[in-house]
Amino acid sequence: MRSCLAILSYNISTKLQMAIMKNFEILRQEDNKFIYKKYEIVESDSSIALHFLYELHEGEVVTPFHHRIELKKDEKLSTDFSMDTAVFHIGLAEAISYYKIAAPKEFYIECGYLTQQQKEWFKKLYFNGLGEFIYLNKINVTQDDLVEFITANEPKFAKIKRETEERAIIPIGGGKDSLVSYELLKDVFPDSLLFSMNPIVASKEILDKHPDNAIELKRELDLAKILDFNKRGYLNGHIPFSSIVGFISIWLGLLYKSRYIVLSNESSANEENIIYNGQKINHQYSKSIEFENDFRWYVKNFVTEDVEYFSFLRPLDEIHIAKLFSEHAREHFFTFRSCNVGSKRNEWCGKCPKCLFTYIMLCNYIDDATLQKIFGKDMLDDEELRELFDGLSQSEAVKPFECVGTYDEVNYALTQKYKSYTQEQLPKLLQNYEPKEIFYKLEVDFEGENNLPPKFKEVLREQVAKLHL
Repeated sequence: MRSCLAILSYNISTKLQMAIMKNFEILRQEDNKFIYKKYEIVESDSSIALHFLYELHEGEVVTPFHHRIELKKDEKLSTDFSMDTAVFHIGLAEAISYYKIAAPKEFYIECGYLTQQQKEWFKKLYFNGLGEFIYLNKINVTQDDLVEFITANEPKFAKIKRETEERAIIPIGGGKDSLVSYELLKDVFPDSLLFSMNPIVASKEILDKHPDNAIELKRELDLAKILDFNKRGYLNGHIPFSSIVGFISIWLGLLYKSRYIVLSNESSANEENIIYNGQKINHQYSKSIEFENDFRWYVKNFVTEDVEYFSFLRPLDEIHIAKLFSEHAREHFFTFRSCNVGSKRNEWCGKCPKCLFTYIMLCNYIDDATLQKIFGKDMLDDEELRELFDGLSQSEAVKPFECVGTYDEVNYALTQKYKSYTQEQLPKLLQNYEPKEIFYKLEVDFEGENNLPPKFKEVLREQVAKLHL
């Protein structure tokens, strides 16, 4: 178990904000409740729009939240089925962005029904998906006590039956992982569809290269109201965004009659950042194999058996992915973006954990001159990144709350890079670094815990066999 040290400097602004936030315990004592009022499917000749209405009740004060998703129609899409089951669940996953504002105990669902088994599933998702939120807000709550789902009295939804085809939908985020999946699968599955939600420049570029296979979705939060609550000191924090993408992607699979939803989550996503009150706090919970297994079970039992959700890169770790990226994605070296801070400006900020982690993962496989051109500097020679560097490489520190890999992966990469320098050449961050002579297993266990269908496992196995690590 890792000790709970001070949060890294990149979290200082968040910590200061927490100081003025409303206390969870006080909010729970007030007469608050959250309501998922309704969903609406609005179809026109050119698009499908999903409208969701939520309400936060604080005594007599009621705040409505309007959430919207829009998808342009194309010739590959078909709406000749009842999509209510899928859309209702999208709304339940999306609700977490608004629920967390006051995190009331009572969550009423007026537009649908959940069995007790389903309620327990969503209680687990909300509790673990809000783990980072719970930790940073110093909330003491159990999975049983966080939220109680109260639903309509009678069952409303049936599982959706759909004749899907052997086609893949690949979510594209603009970072290296989804680009590796895309590059490895594009020739084997040339009719794959590429999906991006509110795409950044990096992902839009990929979609624009394949306009006939692109799915671009627009998602609109009721952001002005969320920001107003934030200014007034209500609760704020990370949500399990990949679970939202999961439910939306199932809907897309049904619309496009595509059997496979191909994620790009690796084995490293399973490692927690810290343990708090006995709970594993994992920034990447909804990218973990635990969530993937839970989600697959839920979809099969309550939504549809005709769309399959899995991560193509699950057998791999970040070292394998970095090597594959360096060999298969050269055309994307100067366009990919994994930095959440700078992605909207289409740049690497050069100051966050994600930038430093990505640099470390690639530093043994892309030459220094090219890598420094990509990131704008030698990130290992930036002393201002010392605290982030320690957070990524030292297991006794709090692992940065970002989508970064394990301590072993970081130390393996750093040790390999360290060996490539003479003492006089060492960049600043490596000058006081002690190489870790740990056993690091580079062989891929394809029979380990993953959900790859045979044809996808065969592709990945073939590509990994070509690597020389």
